[in-house]
Amino acid sequence: MIHAATFLLSLAGFALLLLAMARHQQDWLRRKLPASRSRAQRLSGFLMLALAFVMAGSGLGWGYGAAVWFGWMTAAAALIVAANLNRDRVLSWVRP
Repeated sequence: MIHAATFLLSLAGFALLLLAMARHQQDWLRRKLPASRSRAQRLSGFLMLALAFVMAGSGLGWGYGAAVWFGWMTAAAALIVAANLNRDRVLSWVRP
């Protein structure tokens, strides 16, 4: 369960960090969000990554938990990058 929570928190954190950037907001949301909303998304993204680290460390031990956290962060980041590279295909599934 710790692995799934770490991965999902990392995935959500990286998604928020992606959507905190004006360029990606325009690509994904078709509009630019206010600066305060972008800052809130950036802070929330970093907090989710930190929470994932704390969960992995406290649940699996700090040494092994840190290694697991880096592994799941890498997988989550790769998934976000792949989704961003295939943005048109992903949006066609969501918006017919």
